[in-house]
Amino acid sequence: MKEFISRSEKETIAFAKKFAKKLKPGAVVTLEGDLGSGKTTFIKGIALGLGLKDQDEVKSPTFAIMHVYPTKPKLYHFDLYRFESPKDAEAIGFEEFTNDPEAVSCVEWPERAAGFIPGSAIRLRFEVTGENARKVLLP
Repeated sequence: MKEFISRSEKETIAFAKKFAKKLKPGAVVTLEGDLGSGKTTFIKGIALGLGLKDQDEVKSPTFAIMHVYPTKPKLYHFDLYRFESPKDAEAIGFEEFTNDPEAVSCVEWPERAAGFIPGSAIRLRFEVTGENARKVLLP
């Protein structure tokens, strides 16, 4: 497993922007880690890497569950923190989105949709290592 150490939000976004260049339509990226560990910040970088012009358009969809960003390919951003069980994933048609061959899906709190995450998903793990420092573990 590889790791990326970030000492700032700017470094995280720059790394994620490069990471996004390797993503193909149909990719699913899961982001696991505690609150405040940098998951949404990383998705800002992915969105920029896929062509979004303004990183401030990327907001955590904790209350909305999902945001769609007009990138190429389009980006589905899920935050499943409020899910009580994997059945909630079924109720919103989660698999239809994560199986969209024309989009990239990023899923925060994927463990809340156990059984609905494709086996081919790229699984990232985020850890807080200091006030502004984060570690991202990559496959």
